[in-house]
Amino acid sequence: MARVVDHYHQIIVNTHVRRSHLTYGEYFQDEKTRQLADYFFEKIYTLEGKAERDELAVKTYNRFKGMISEKSRERIENLLLLNELTDELDMQMAAVIRKEKKFIVKHDGIEHVDLKKLPALYRKANDMNARVKQLKLVVTNLESFFELSKHPLAGVVMKPVSLAARTVGALKLYRVFEEGYAATKPVSREVFFEFTQYVRGHETQFLEKIYKKHIHLL
Repeated sequence: MARVVDHYHQIIVNTHVRRSHLTYGEYFQDEKTRQLADYFFEKIYTLEGKAERDELAVKTYNRFKGMISEKSRERIENLLLLNELTDELDMQMAAVIRKEKKFIVKHDGIEHVDLKKLPALYRKANDMNARVKQLKLVVTNLESFFELSKHPLAGVVMKPVSLAARTVGALKLYRVFEEGYAATKPVSREVFFEFTQYVRGHETQFLEKIYKKHIHLL
């Protein structure tokens, strides 16, 4: 049975998705990057069924981590860490708006945090170092997906992985990764580099304005 999604957590997710569409609108509109933006800024954030997927991901990884390469383990662990940290930070925000409804507005029938008040919510709910760590993991995972999608044997490897996932009851989890692979594969190296640089630069500036401190990403 699917777990009930926390209403205020959903509002925070709605906020991030709305901000992404406004900040990265050109990538959502450009045919070359639309699928990439949809996946990394929206689909991967979907809370419905997320708790079950996360639990399955950890169990599946713990079961098979001894059978995969060190590079693959590093990729998966970075993705799991990003997922865990993002949930933690967003739930901290959700805890604040649960008590302080002044942050919440509604647009087109969807509740989200007033973007003008978002910086104040970041400062109140989240530690700057944790948000910087999250951004570093976002860039690392974007690059990992791209690297995997361009591997000459990636297409060959995906088929047995799909069969293994079906065998152990992890097909839904596999589909999430498959969508990321499909979203990244058609993107050229030049376009992807431009995309990641834009994300890195814009999000760094966003955090610097919020916390009034210089941030250096390696």
